[in-house]
Amino acid sequence: MAMPSEGAVTPSRLGVYVGPGKTADVNNSQEWLGRSQVDATDYLDPSENTKWNQYATKYWGDWKKSGADRGFVLGLHMLPKGGTFAEGLAGKYDSQFRTLADLMIKDGLGDSVIRIGYEGNNKNIGPWQGTDDPAAYREMFRRIVTLMRERTGESFQFDYNMAVGTSGKVTSFETLYPGDAYVDVVGLNIYDVWWEHPDATPAQRWNHTLTTAMGVNEFKEFAAAHNKPKSYPEWGLYGRGDSYMGGGDSPYFIDRMAELVKDSKYQAYFDHDWGGGTLDDFPNGKAQYRLRFGG
Repeated sequence: MAMPSEGAVTPSRLGVYVGPGKTADVNNSQEWLGRSQVDATDYLDPSENTKWNQYATKYWGDWKKSGADRGFVLGLHMLPKGGTFAEGLAGKYDSQFRTLADLMIKDGLGDSVIRIGYEGNNKNIGPWQGTDDPAAYREMFRRIVTLMRERTGESFQFDYNMAVGTSGKVTSFETLYPGDAYVDVVGLNIYDVWWEHPDATPAQRWNHTLTTAMGVNEFKEFAAAHNKPKSYPEWGLYGRGDSYMGGGDSPYFIDRMAELVKDSKYQAYFDHDWGGGTLDDFPNGKAQYRLRFGG
């Protein structure tokens, strides 16, 4: 299980998600790591309370301007709450995407990475999941990119971002891909889980992540075939005890990710509890994360 490089600091552009609008917590993570560079990740629904969108883009824009070498990565809902592809493709939400793009540009976030419809191969992610209607997902992705690229002053980069594993009609990374002209980066979200395999060792769990359909190996081949840089926009440890069968406090997983992300355009640890815990719940993994990614 050991690798010669374990313990070596991993060079990569690093980001973190610590919660909505939590600029101070990002700063705390950066200070704890002792890094000169840490990017921030957050999520927005284009039709959510417009005041919150205004606040959030202002918060992150001010944060970005207040430090050197800071970047912002946005996970953007492809459809608003209760929305449908039919309504989206008919233009019902066009103004919401234009407005959000203009807000980001005004607040200094016009060069952000935008993960449109992230985890479209996850049936439970939201109304934009593409496992039932891949064609509509692809077309909506193209529509949003076109709308946002038309705004004056933008230099957005768009990340086609999937999760590990197939679902429904999504059987490969090609299924939902909108085309090279609409994608700047391809991304893969990875958590230390293996569904309903409670007795898997850390090495077995990682091997599954590599070799499963729409796993790491296929992702690398996909990125190379399209000549796109790779990202790992969400990754993290996951606690034991539910059907996800997370690996718990696993420095081994931290080390494997530290090696994997070396050639990525950017990567971000998801340090917010969506059910599997945060770094504070995994003291050994947290120590190894600081060893591998600290300044």
